[in-house]
Amino acid sequence: MIIFNGQTYFTIIDAAAEFGVSAKTIRQYIAKEIIPEPPVIQFGIRQVKHFPKAYMDIAKERLKHYRTARNGSHVKSQNSLLLDL
Repeated sequence: MIIFNGQTYFTIIDAAAEFGVSAKTIRQYIAKEIIPEPPVIQFGIRQVKHFPKAYMDIAKERLKHYRTARNGSHVKSQNSLLLDL
């Protein structure tokens, strides 16, 4: 968490804790466009991605759909293997 000019901003570490994954996994989700690119703030000379509540709500929903679809395809592939026997 970063506090800048009295405003609280949540970092990738905070988002990772909320999702129950690592910061590296969050970066991979963003790179693979599983979750959207988060907004950026200027923090001194650095630009920092931040993860506000509205963003997290959207990202959680997208991740839920991704995981459901992924698990569903896994079950389908197992079922098709059983049918081939």
